[in-house]
Amino acid sequence: MDHFIEFIAKIIPGETAALDLLKPYIKVKAFSKNDFILTADTVSDRASFISKGACYMYRSVGGKEEVTEFYFERALTGDYVSFIEKKPSDHYIKALEDTIIEELSHKDLNELYKISPPIERAGRILSERTYCRVITRMLSYQNDTPEQRYQQLLEERPALFQRVPQYLIASYLGVTPVGLSKIRKRINNNERPFIKQV
Repeated sequence: MDHFIEFIAKIIPGETAALDLLKPYIKVKAFSKNDFILTADTVSDRASFISKGACYMYRSVGGKEEVTEFYFERALTGDYVSFIEKKPSDHYIKALEDTIIEELSHKDLNELYKISPPIERAGRILSERTYCRVITRMLSYQNDTPEQRYQQLLEERPALFQRVPQYLIASYLGVTPVGLSKIRKRINNNERPFIKQV
């Protein structure tokens, strides 16, 4: 099982004093499969690190789950906008499996920023990574087809297909489960995707 401290240590190597300062502020919580880690209309006020398990983020649109992200071990989870702006989230985060999360409150994190430049540096680096990930996903939705996004998932996150139900993957890609089945069949048969002639 990985731990939040080990995760931060890789971002600010050699900063033992800062890590020792951080340790007492980290709280551990256990969630059972299907438990909510975050619900809409509440503030995401904790930086949460998944040390074991998996979860997914979604919005409820017309009574249906619109999946926006999956999170597994060694990843931070939460609604970053809600966390920064201290505003209620419009997302839910739900455990896909029994999950253990190590978390740090927004209040404690900001106190640590004031007294520890290395921890503040780690926060900046993580913020930059989060920003880049969000922009990359946004551009993919603007420029790539669902089939291209599916192939990218296969290449970059193959373990996801062993742990996530197909209907959630379909929602994440912006297609129906039937649409996902057709994409998988085309790829498995090495067929060229249909291109509409103008």
